[in-house]
Amino acid sequence: MSVSPARLAAYRVVKRVREREAFGPQTLDAVLTSAHLSTGDTALATRLTYGTLQTQAVLDEAIDRVTDRPGAIEPQVRDALRIAAYELLFMRTPPRAAVHEGVELVRSARSQAAGLANAVLRKVAASVDTFPWGDPATDREALVRLTAHPRWLVDLFVSELGECDARLMLAADNEPAPLYVWHDPFMGTSIEAMDALSADGADPVECFLPGCMEAKVPSAAVRGEAVRAHLVEITDASAQIAAHAVGAHPTGTVVDMAAGRGTKTVQLQALSVAAGAPADLFTVDIHPFKSEVLRNRMSTLGVPGVTVLTGDALDVAGIEGLPAAGGADAVLLDAPCSGLGTLRRHPEKRWRVTPESIAVLAVLQSRLLEQAASLVRVGGVVVYSTCTVARAENHDVVAGFLASRAGEGFVTRTPVTELPESLRVWIGPEGWFQSQPRTGGPDGHFVAALMRER
Repeated sequence: MSVSPARLAAYRVVKRVREREAFGPQTLDAVLTSAHLSTGDTALATRLTYGTLQTQAVLDEAIDRVTDRPGAIEPQVRDALRIAAYELLFMRTPPRAAVHEGVELVRSARSQAAGLANAVLRKVAASVDTFPWGDPATDREALVRLTAHPRWLVDLFVSELGECDARLMLAADNEPAPLYVWHDPFMGTSIEAMDALSADGADPVECFLPGCMEAKVPSAAVRGEAVRAHLVEITDASAQIAAHAVGAHPTGTVVDMAAGRGTKTVQLQALSVAAGAPADLFTVDIHPFKSEVLRNRMSTLGVPGVTVLTGDALDVAGIEGLPAAGGADAVLLDAPCSGLGTLRRHPEKRWRVTPESIAVLAVLQSRLLEQAASLVRVGGVVVYSTCTVARAENHDVVAGFLASRAGEGFVTRTPVTELPESLRVWIGPEGWFQSQPRTGGPDGHFVAALMRER
C-alpha cells in the first residue's frame, strides 16, 4: 500500500469535518501542522481538501450514479472516494493516476473496499468527458454541478444578482481566496509591516484602503513573523470598509456590537488615535469567554480606551456599563449572518446553510439593528455590516429599519468617500456598499452607514 502524503492529509481533514461537523480551514491547519509535509504536498493537500468539501454533493452524485447500492458505502470509504472523484471531475487528474491513488486511499480507510473503489472510480472516470452532464449555459442542473452549489443557492444568486453576476460569483466561490491583511499601527509602522511581510516571502502590495495590503503569497504570510508579531491582522479588504464607515471619533463614544475577537475594534480605535486621541470605545459580546479573549487581545496589542462588556445585544438597556440610549457618537453592528459572501474561505458552509436559516438570521439582524440604532445620538451614525450577499440579510434589513418607527430620523450616509473606483462600483443606488466575490478580488460584504438627523 502506498498512499501519497497529500491525499492522506486531505482524507483526514475531510473525515474529521464529517464526523465532528467541524470547520474545514481550522481542521486543515491542525492536520498540516502535525503532518510536516513538503511545500508541494501542502499545496496539494489544501487544494484537495477545499475542493472536496466545496463540491461534496456533486461528488456524491457522481459516485451514486455509478453504484447499485450507494447507501451501503461506508462513510469513511465515501470520504476517500470523494477525494478521488474530485481529482477526476474538477482537477482533471489523468484517470489512470487518479483511480490508482483513489483505490489506495480507500484501501487505507478499509482494505476490503478496494475492489469497490476500483469499479466505482473507473466508471466515474468514464464520465469525465461529458461532465457536468448537460450544457451549463442552458441547463440549470448542469450549472449546479459545474459550480458545485446547492440548487436553491444558485437560484437565489441568479434571481437577486442577475445571470451574469451570479455566474461570476459562483465561479469565484471555487477559486482560492486572496489574502488581505491590515497593518496594526499599535504594533509598528507600516514600513515595518511591509518589511516583515517581505522578509516572510509574502510579496505584499498596498491596496484599496489605508493600512490594507494583499499578500501575493498567502501561505508565507499566514505562517510568517508579521502575523505572529501582530504587525498585521488577517482580514478581508471589503471587511475593512466597515471601520472606515464608522470613521474617527477622538474622545467620542463608540460602541462595537457583536465584537467577537475584536479585529474591527482595533481598527476603530486606530482611526480615532490617528485623528488625535482615542475614543471611549465599548465592545459587546454575549459570550463571556469571547469577551475574555477580546480583553486579553486588546492588552496584548496595546489598544487604549477599550471597555469590554458581556451582554445580550438584543437588550442593550440591560447591559451594565453601556452608554445610555442616545449617548453614542457611533455604533458598529457587524451582524451575525449566513456568510454567503465568504464561501470560498469556508468550503463546507454552502452545504450547511439553508433558506430557513437565512430567514431566521434576517429577523435577528433586524432586531439587533434596532437596538444598535437606539444608542446613537442626533448627528451620530450606526453602521450595519455583514459578510453575506443575500438581499434578505442586507438590503431588506436596512430598508425595513428605515421604514420602521425605530428608523425615523435616520438617513443614509455614503459609507466611505475615498474608496477607489474598483470598490466604488459596489455602492448601489441606495448608497449602501455591497461587494460580490470575484476571482482575485475581495469577498462579498455589505456596509450601510445611517446617520441620525433627528
